Amino acid sequence: MNPITLYKNAFSGLSRDVWYIALIYLVNRCGEMVIPFMSVYLTTQLGFSKTQSGIVLFSFGLGALCGSNLGGYLTDRIGNFRVMAISLAGTGCAFISIILFKTFLPLCLWLFVTGSFSSMFSPAAFSAVSSWGNPENQTRGFSLLRMAINLGVAIGPALGGFMAFRYGYKWVFILDGVTCFVALVVLFIVLRHKDGISKSKTKSTNDQRSPYTDSILILFLFFNLINMVAFFQILFSVPVYFKEVVMMDEWLIGMFFTANGLLVFALEMPLVYLIEQKKKFIQPMVAGAILIGIGYLSLNLFSSPLTAILLYSLLVALGEVINFPLIPTMAMKRAGKDNQGKYMGLVSMMFAMAFLFAPITGLPVIEKIGYESYFYLAAGLSTLSGICLWLLRRQFEDSVQ
Repeated sequence: MNPITLYKNAFSGLSRDVWYIALIYLVNRCGEMVIPFMSVYLTTQLGFSKTQSGIVLFSFGLGALCGSNLGGYLTDRIGNFRVMAISLAGTGCAFISIILFKTFLPLCLWLFVTGSFSSMFSPAAFSAVSSWGNPENQTRGFSLLRMAINLGVAIGPALGGFMAFRYGYKWVFILDGVTCFVALVVLFIVLRHKDGISKSKTKSTNDQRSPYTDSILILFLFFNLINMVAFFQILFSVPVYFKEVVMMDEWLIGMFFTANGLLVFALEMPLVYLIEQKKKFIQPMVAGAILIGIGYLSLNLFSSPLTAILLYSLLVALGEVINFPLIPTMAMKRAGKDNQGKYMGLVSMMFAMAFLFAPITGLPVIEKIGYESYFYLAAGLSTLSGICLWLLRRQFEDSVQ
């Protein structure tokens, strides 16, 4: 299959509503440009220590954990559309208001609120893909959302880095909030016809089962969480490493995220399409986790910062695209029609827990053991995740046949 045909097939068959959700995600994630710079903002602008910065970002992750659970719960009760609308409106107000908080405790509390609103969006959006999309290409529907997220990550941090470098962080927060309201307007324009919630007439056993009693799924998500904690250092510890050790300015850090996001954007849909054709999901996830681990090793193994950063970006991007899109797919294989929101809420909670633990186990630990030792630790976590997923593969895949 030539590359043109591969790309054409990768994007074919997706419903219009799924494309609309991806468009909204793109606008929203273009706005969330402040996240990669929060650790830099806290340490350089507010003068917080690495430990304090880790606790502040821990508060955001704790809010995201609560918001993911609440978003999944509300999705099954008031519908995907309304939860997405509440999330976008609340996140816009919360991001703009961050500029009012300069001290430690108030900032912790407000970032908890911000994380809560922000994370309500994901379970509703991913559940909407399952409800409004085509079952036969559900994985690609999830991947399309991630592609939109990564394209937003490619655009947002570059703009955010430029704004922070040229005009100051205040305008980064304001612009971040404004894009949330733009995404809200787009939501009402293109998906207003989906307002409300549909109930199926019959309920199966799966429809009524709580995901919290699904022990195989819990174990599967826990193993992925180990990898996520290491991966999300790309948002929390790696930017500070670039700033302090490699001596990169904010605009250059933003360009790193742009390059990484574009790489993921280019690779994800074709690779996920090929994986979808093979009908084997755990094996690629194992490879993805190990590639992320090797990516962190590269930051220590090469004396040239440019070589190390380029290899890190490539390996982490490859690992991400063959691991992350498959997580919601595997979870949805175990869900029923009336509890998809809860299952997606649990998946979103796993991502939120990674946001919760990554900053508190990143910068504070680095302050004690240094960057080099920590990158070896991150590599070990991702590799351990891959090994655990490999050991689980038969039990999990047999359970979703």
